[in-house]
Amino acid sequence: MYKLGETVIVTEKNKKEKTVVNRVGVIMSFKTLKKVIFYDVLMETRSVNTLLNTSPINRIYINRTLTENLCEEGHVIANIPYKQLVEDEALPIICA
Repeated sequence: MYKLGETVIVTEKNKKEKTVVNRVGVIMSFKTLKKVIFYDVLMETRSVNTLLNTSPINRIYINRTLTENLCEEGHVIANIPYKQLVEDEALPIICA
């Protein structure tokens, strides 16, 4: 389970163009529905992806392998000032 403010890699697969795009984001909130954890992720492009999980079956998902290898070892750090947004009460309102 990822914590609030944690940096993650979100993978998006496009089957028509046969491309894979990885983006960096920050966990904004999470919900548990039927024993599955879903995350709301604020991307560095300031867009939000809601109800993501870590299953690679989905078209857009949190890539556990890349997150563990890159984010947790400190190679990739999001440029979103999560702590500052919390202090200023400036977090975007996310409703899914």
